[in-house]
Formats: sequence, structure tokens, C-alpha cells
Amino acid sequence: MAIDMIESDLAITRMVLFEVGQLERPLVRWIAEMKQVDPRVFDKLQQAWLERYEQKISSCYKITQQPLLQNVTLAHMPLAAAMMPELLNRQSLPRPPAWYRSFARTYQTNALGFITSSFLPKPVRMSDGSYYNRTPNNLREYFYSFSDSGTSLPDEKWFDQALQDCEKMERDIPHLLWLAREMVLREDAASSTESMDSRLELFQVPEAPQPSLKTLARYKEHLAKPEGIKDLEFARSFVREAFESSEKILTSWHLLKQPALYRAAILPRFVRLVTGAVSRTQSVRKVAEAFLLSPSLYSFRFGGGENNGIMRLGRQKGLRYKNPPPVKSVKPDCHPCSSSLSSPTISPDIIAGCLWMIAAAADAVDLEWLLPACKKALAAEDVAIFNRLVATVGLIGTPDAIRGMVRLRARVRHATMFNALERSLAKAAAASGLTTVEAEELLAQEYELDSTSCHRLNLPDGYAAVLSITGSGQGSIYYEGEKGDRISKLPPFVLEQEKCKALLKSMRSDAKAISADMLVHRYRLERSWLTGQTWTLRAFIERWLNHPLLGWLARRQIWLVAEPGGSIRTCLFGREATTVYDPDGNKAPPLHPDTLLSLWHPLQKMSDDCKGSVVARWRETLERLDIRQPIRQVWRETYTITQAERESSPSSYRYAQRILGQAQVIEIGRKRGWRIRTLTAHIPSSEGAPWSLIIPAHGIYAEFRTGGVGYNDLGRSAPAFTHVMTDRVRFCILKDRGDWRFDGGRKLTPMKKPVRLADIDQIVFSEVMRDLDLMVSVAASNLKFDASSIQAVPELGKWRRQQGLSDIALPDEPHYGGLAQSRRQIIEALLPSLQEKGAVTLDERHVIVTGRLHQYRIHLGSGEVIMVPQYRHLTLETLSHSTREEDTGDYQPLYDDDILNSILYRIALLQKDHKIRDKNILEQLRVG
Repeated sequence: MAIDMIESDLAITRMVLFEVGQLERPLVRWIAEMKQVDPRVFDKLQQAWLERYEQKISSCYKITQQPLLQNVTLAHMPLAAAMMPELLNRQSLPRPPAWYRSFARTYQTNALGFITSSFLPKPVRMSDGSYYNRTPNNLREYFYSFSDSGTSLPDEKWFDQALQDCEKMERDIPHLLWLAREMVLREDAASSTESMDSRLELFQVPEAPQPSLKTLARYKEHLAKPEGIKDLEFARSFVREAFESSEKILTSWHLLKQPALYRAAILPRFVRLVTGAVSRTQSVRKVAEAFLLSPSLYSFRFGGGENNGIMRLGRQKGLRYKNPPPVKSVKPDCHPCSSSLSSPTISPDIIAGCLWMIAAAADAVDLEWLLPACKKALAAEDVAIFNRLVATVGLIGTPDAIRGMVRLRARVRHATMFNALERSLAKAAAASGLTTVEAEELLAQEYELDSTSCHRLNLPDGYAAVLSITGSGQGSIYYEGEKGDRISKLPPFVLEQEKCKALLKSMRSDAKAISADMLVHRYRLERSWLTGQTWTLRAFIERWLNHPLLGWLARRQIWLVAEPGGSIRTCLFGREATTVYDPDGNKAPPLHPDTLLSLWHPLQKMSDDCKGSVVARWRETLERLDIRQPIRQVWRETYTITQAERESSPSSYRYAQRILGQAQVIEIGRKRGWRIRTLTAHIPSSEGAPWSLIIPAHGIYAEFRTGGVGYNDLGRSAPAFTHVMTDRVRFCILKDRGDWRFDGGRKLTPMKKPVRLADIDQIVFSEVMRDLDLMVSVAASNLKFDASSIQAVPELGKWRRQQGLSDIALPDEPHYGGLAQSRRQIIEALLPSLQEKGAVTLDERHVIVTGRLHQYRIHLGSGEVIMVPQYRHLTLETLSHSTREEDTGDYQPLYDDDILNSILYRIALLQKDHKIRDKNILEQLRVG
């Protein structure tokens, strides 16, 4: 892709730019001296000259003041105006460079006894013949082209750097350089169409987030041609370079905003421009002077910032077609003010075209770099590029493509990106005749795990590394020594072996992938309460119990069994798929082959409830078997409709009138699948787009109204609110004109018609309220203002539905809700084991711990500690989950409640406060 430039032309160009630098540096010094006289010296000189010249014109020709008069006089302003101290009523001004004085004297006339001229005469204008050279028409604009602290025109240093950039860009990103040079070439009206590359036309596609069938057919047909494979390799290389070359994805004109890439692209055209001017004038000096007297096209100050080496040259006009498409004729009377239509221009955005060609090829090898590119586009929040990337991955449609999109979905928070990903995922699954959920289950990766959900890797000298699943589904690695005993780390002589390094690197990658996959599987299984998913016994055994990854999760959850006879019971699966246990931990009869299974929810009624509370029995069994559930069931918070909600139906005000931190609640809500738009100054409330949770299996969606309170100026036109105040919750009808299981919800239509709360399925209602409780609890727990008065929040927003907020009282403790109540129940169940170590009691909202030094109150909502009787706050460091587990040694039934685990750790710590050695804690205990 290198463009040859003759050595003699390069030498001539450098000579000219050396002269440009020699001329500009004295001018820069003079401009700085002039601004020392007055920072607005050139503005004032221009204004004074215009006023005097207008007076001369008016007195001579009797022309009254007119709006166009100033424009006429601006065109006659001479360069000598900058050397007229009398305009400012001064004796003298700094002396300009000699070349400037020479031109000021050469190009001036005397009319009406006053010096005038065309500000920049045509003989000294520098132009490449392809661009309408916009020349400054006034003094202020001319001197703005130059900096008073450094050079603003290309000189010999710019030229030397451009040569280095050419070499580097051709080596590192040749395909991006090709596009940049093609853009510069096609912007030049004087360039020949023969020198243009028709590949730019090949990658022109309609502006859309996914390809049409016609576009895919065109590229498939092109791939069958001899040059098709070569163009496919170009498309792959171009897209990879675009994503790997910069933190910002390069598209369109962004290419020519990169200084190094711009210099490498513009240099061939710039060399032709300079050498052509030298050939015409036969003078290096004259060409250099032309740059100084016609600087607007070449000044860096107009190209995108000072001293970045980017000019206007090559970046102003549209790009021409190599073979322009026919233009439809237009009736003359349709455009009476236009004699001709502008020629069509081609787009430099070819990433979409390259991706659609890759999609047409449907080669699974491309996933190795497409999926990381998706992650990069997601991190950059580039919606258009991300949507096209996932569309490409979806069209490839292999099992690895589906797995990659499923992992991406757990990270996506942007509604438009999420919808595009869901559509691509649904299309890829539907191509195999599966729903998205079925595809996720059938294509779940095994990572070489055995039936015990472990993978043992033999290392040199009898050592081994074992990959297992721990916690709530995290991939973990531990090591075994020569005798099979567990060791903390491998010896250096084993780690230093290259084969061992490669094996361990691969295992660490698998451990990380297992953690990511289990997060997705846990969330999908938990959401089955809303999707209504069930399994036949055969499908459940094949997809879940016999799968080493999903089986680990399934055996820790309680399942609802609906048998053909109509009886409903719960069970826990053992190591063998045919072994099931009842709520008391006893073996139960085998399940009928026609049994339907679903994830059990504590609100569901069972036939075995007659023996006592199923929830209480399961709690005792899980504690006895030391089973901790990745998805909480027996300790799950449940929410039922209250009498107040029946009266306020279809709206619920259970979580109204709370003030939440907006950033926190958005982060939590989007992770739970809620669609939340950030509230800003020009979007003061969520009336137009309430927070919503789509529940297509039940034909409804939940919406939560909020309003902005206070704002944080982020330096943008619309500052974001720091807090939001909550309002009503209600459920509305959701229509589906397709099948959301196969089309990704593309045809779902939210309706405004609300549904009575009593008509909502009790499990759906409970899960929605649990999400809201989680958001309210966490987002409200860190508020630092006085809860008794919302006046502590600055700049209270006015809602359109509420004229004032002064009568709305905040709850005493907005973070104390269902979550805190469930923690109380868990700690109450653990009290017998806690009492063995010291005095631990419970009141309504606190755990009271009596140590040897002090008594402490731990809040069940926030986990904060107060020392009694001083009622002084005690600051304790929050340790990691693994550290808390090792320190407490107690059974902790939940993985997903960090505050509960923190409370249990603090109970164990403060009971033995006399053994604390941490200096920060001891200092707090001794004060007072």
C-alpha cells in the first residue's frame, strides 16, 4: 500500500517548508509583542480602520450607513493596517518582519487619501486547485491563523515527522492508512478517478444495525469470485486494525483526526501541491511566502487544535465516487433557485460493509477476535458498532457464537444494545430450532469437568492442579502435592517449566470463564420464576443433572415436582440423577417419567405442606447438610399484596417517597434486567419512560416512576441528578405480535392499560417487589444528608405531577425493608450456635453483641456498628467473603448478601473484642 514519492520532490518540499518555518517564527514573535501592547490589539485595529474608511466612503459618496457597507470595506483592508499606530492613538507599534512590510507596501493602493487594498491579493494565494481556498477577509481572522507561542504552519519538522509516520503507519496499520489516503484522494477534485480504489464502493451498504438479505446475497456472490477471498481478508484486517489501533474506535472522519495517520495520509498530496507550485513560480521563496499569506487551509489552529499537525487540507469536502451512480432527474420548477445539483458523495464508513462480508462468510475462526471487539465496543458505549458486531456474531451462529453472546448479555446495561443482542441471540438460536433459553442450556460449556464438577490436571514431578467450583459458582484452582495432599502453592521448579506455565494459564482462563458462565446461568435460572420455564424429567436430567457445570448448580437448589396424578411436592437431587430427597432430608420415591419440574419458590403451595412448614423443614435440612444455595430459596424474601395496595390498585406506593442515589440504583437495577434511563436536567422525571421490567411470559410489564432530585454538573449540556425520589409502581399489559421466545422480544409492544394488583401472579408480584426492595435498600443506605429534611439536597427538582415536595416526609429508615427482615430471621436461626461464643441478642432492628470491653449494636439494614453506651460509630474494614468465611467458621446460608456476611463476621469479631490486634480498631475502642 506504500505510495512512492520521488526523492527530488521530497527534497523540494522540505526546502519550501524550511523557508516557511524561517518566515513564520519572526511573525510569531511579532504577534506576541503586539499582544503585549493589548491582548485585543488586532480586533481594535480592524475596528478603527473600518470606522475611518466608512466615514471616508460616506463623506465622499454620500452613502449612509448600511448593513452591507462593512462587508465591502472589509474586502479593502490592507495588511498595512497592522502597522498604523495612529488608529489606536499611539506613537508606535512593534515592528513586523521584513517580508510582511514588503508585502504590505507591494499590495496596497491609495483611494480617497486612505491606504486600501484587497486584503490578500490573488497572486499570493496558495491553492492546490481542488479546493475553494477560503482566504481570511479581515485582520483578526488572519492573525488568528497563527499562534503567539509556536508555529502553526507545516515546517521542516512537520515534514520529517510525516515521513516517519508514513513508515510507521504502513507497517502497523496499512489498511487504515489505505482508507485515510483514499479519503484524501477522493476529496481532491483535481485527482484522477483512475487512481481511486473501487474497493471503497464494494463496502458501501445501507445504514442499518443489521444486514439485509439482499446485502448478504451480494457479498456471498462476491466471495465466490476469484478476488472474493482477497477482499474478505482485507475486511478482516481492516476491522481488526480499527479496534486494536486506538482506545477510540476509528470510523469515518475520526481517521483524519489522528495526527500521525493524517500526516501519513496527506503527505503524498501535499508533496504534489508544493512541487506543482514551485514548478509554476520557479521560486521556493515565493511558494513559502504564499503559505504565510494564505494560511487558513494549512494552519493547525483550524485543523483541530494547536500543534497537532492536522490541517484543513483534505478534510473539507465530500468524497467522490470512482464511477458516480446515475442521478435522478429533477424538474426545473422543483428547484427554481438552483441551477444544478451537487454530485453524489461516497461514505468513508466501511466497517459495516466489512462486517457484513465477514457475516456472509460465516467462518467460526473470526469469533476469536470478534467477541473481544464486542467487549471493547461495549466498554466504549459505541452503540452503532456494538449492534453491528453482535449482528455479525449472530449470523455466524455457531455454539461458540451463542456462548459468547450469552456472556456479553450479562454485561450489557444499555437498552438499545441489549435489544440488539437479544435479537441476534434469538436469531442464532432459532436457526437451530431452539429458543434462547434452550440454546443456553444445550450449549453450556463443560470445561473438561468430571461428574464431581472438578478437573484434575497432572503436572510434572507428581504435582497436580485441580479446577473446581466453589462459593456461589466461582471457578477456583487449588494444588496437590506428590502425596495427594492439598498445598498452598506449587514449588518454583515446577512453575518455571514452560509446559506447566501454558497448562496453568489455560486453567486460569477456564476458571475465569466458569465464573462468568455461572453468573449467567444463575441469573437465568432465577428469572425462570418470571419466564415460567419448566422441564420434563428427561430434559432436566440431560441438560442439568448430567452436565458437570449446570449439575453443580441444580443439586444445590430445591425443585418443585408436578406429578401426573396432580400431586405437587418439593425435592433435592442427590449425586445420582435418580436419587431425590424430601424436605426432611430423607430419601423420597423416584420421580415419575412424566414429571414436570420447575424451580421452587417459597410462595408456592405443595401437597407435603400438611407435615408442617416446608420452608422451615428445608432450612433445617440445608443447615444440617451444610448446603448453601447459589440462588436463595428457603431464606428468600417474599412480598404479598397489602390491604393498602388493594385500595390503591392498580398502583402500589410501597416504595414511594424515598430518596435514592441515582448512580447506585441504576447500577443495581440494570443488573437485575430493569430498563432505566438516567434522569438529567432536561429529563426531570421518568414519566416519559418509567423504569420498566419486561415480563412477556405473563403478558405484562412493571413500571416504576421516579423524579430527579439535586443535580451534579458533569460538564455536559444536561447535568445528571445525584438523587431520585421514588413514586408509584404498577403493572401494565404487554402485547406480543410474535413469539418472544424465538424473536428476542422484537415484536413486544408495551400498552398503557394498567392491570389490577390482585390479578398479578403472586410470585411475579413478589419478585418485582424484591427487586425494588433491593434497589431501595442499597441505594438509600449510603445517604449522608439528614433524613428528616430533604432540604439538605441541593436544587430540588420540580415534578410535573407534584407541584412541591415540602409535604412529603421521608421514612425514618428508608433502607430497612424486606432484606433486613430476612437477615433477622437468618441470624435468629443461627443464635444457638452464636450464643456458645458470647452474648448475642436481637431487637427489632439490631443485633446486640456483648464483648468484654463494650456492648455493640449492629444495624440489620446497613451493617453499621454503634458502641454502647457512648453511641459512638465504630468503623470496621469490610473484608472479602473468603476471609469472613475463614474467620467466622459459621454456617452462612447465603452467598448473595454481603451485608449479612459482614454482620456475621462482625458478630464473631466483637464477641472477642479483647483479642483484637488491629491498631485502627483498638484506637477507636480506647477513645472515651
